[in-house]
Amino acid sequence: MRKKRATRRALHDAALRLAAERGIEHVTVEEISAAANVSARTFFNYYPSKEQAVIGDVISFDPERMTSIMQSAGTVLDGLREVALGVADYTESEREHVLMRWELVERHPSLLPAMMSRIMEFEQVLTSALAARTGDRPDDPYPQVGAALTGTALRVSVRRWVRGHGGHPLEYHVNEVFALLGSALPEAGQQAEGEAS
Repeated sequence: MRKKRATRRALHDAALRLAAERGIEHVTVEEISAAANVSARTFFNYYPSKEQAVIGDVISFDPERMTSIMQSAGTVLDGLREVALGVADYTESEREHVLMRWELVERHPSLLPAMMSRIMEFEQVLTSALAARTGDRPDDPYPQVGAALTGTALRVSVRRWVRGHGGHPLEYHVNEVFALLGSALPEAGQQAEGEAS
């Protein structure tokens, strides 16, 4: 498992560096693979495309940990904030990579689908974890909205962090954004009461 993680990371590092140097359109899977000392065939065991390799694990998360946080949190919003802070903790340690990815996405909009695919994967897993907490189904609106709000909160927080707003750590921005969400996401069950009244 450790070797697989190291290989995945090496491919991402190589793809990110080469794309930053040359532009994504001037980089091939073969070049990324060679820079990471693996074969092109091995590359596709880790990433479906060079765009995905450049984006890498833009959001790193552990589904089991996510479910555990949601089950033990005092409120749903507390749980969502704790999940976001967990993502932020990893992201903050990757500041150089995050900055390079943001610059590349701004220069190469073709990378946006790869980034959104990873974010949507995160939101789908969080939707299931939130549904397990509330007793809803994953396709019910409450868990979907909660997960989407968390994904949006993370994007806003990271954007403010990479642009240096106030020089604050990423954790500060996550807490700042979640403070604004207090009235946007009622506790589970309250939304049904509001509809009935």
